[in-house]
Amino acid sequence: MVLQIELTVFLLLFISIISLLAVSGKKGLLSILSLAITILALIWIVIPLVDAGYNPALVTFISALPILSLMIYCNEGFSKLSHISIIATIFSFLIVSVLIEISVSLAHFTGIVSDLSATVGGQMGIDLPGILTAGIMIGSLGALIEMITTQVATVIELKQANPQFDDKQIYQQSYKVGVVHLSSIISTLFLIYAGASLPLLIIFATPDKSLTNILGYEPLSSEVVRILTGTIGVILALPISTIFAVWWLKRSKA
Repeated sequence: MVLQIELTVFLLLFISIISLLAVSGKKGLLSILSLAITILALIWIVIPLVDAGYNPALVTFISALPILSLMIYCNEGFSKLSHISIIATIFSFLIVSVLIEISVSLAHFTGIVSDLSATVGGQMGIDLPGILTAGIMIGSLGALIEMITTQVATVIELKQANPQFDDKQIYQQSYKVGVVHLSSIISTLFLIYAGASLPLLIIFATPDKSLTNILGYEPLSSEVVRILTGTIGVILALPISTIFAVWWLKRSKA
């Protein structure tokens, strides 16, 4: 049974790598490199520090800054697009992290969302609400990077294609494109989290379950908070990244 699982995992991993390289070429290789760096950073830096008793949310935020920078530079190269995207992502991630911290605190989540988390908290003495906060932060970071890098690239491309446009026109046209992308990301976030929580949704999809019963069950309500904070994050990232990119391009030509 274990051998079958391992073979399946390695087969899917091999297919995904080959597919990525075949479709994206050198950029795909850089994407694999950035993903490997992220995984190693989580294993070698974040997890040991959390295990040592440091605040999980603070460790995650501080560690995320170099991680997101390496990810963006690996994927986009050492370019104007990368510089703008990194700064806009850090600013957006700070806002989202504060929102997540406040939300988890206000909801009085215990962090016990599974048997595994109960084991981690009980036997290892790790701050479970902090782990929950850190997990939501990590989950939101990927969506922020995607939203911001795409939006910054849109601003740069529009500016290069239409040098006669003023800042207001660039902002308006970029914003329209960003709204379309925003709708797609929000739908993707919802489907990812809904898919991961499908067993819980099935349990509560009965007529005798009220909204109070559903939201009172932490494993499910924590996923709702995860979706909502992630959604708010990408929504805020749209105007933040657009304004910052337009300002940066104007400043660089001043």
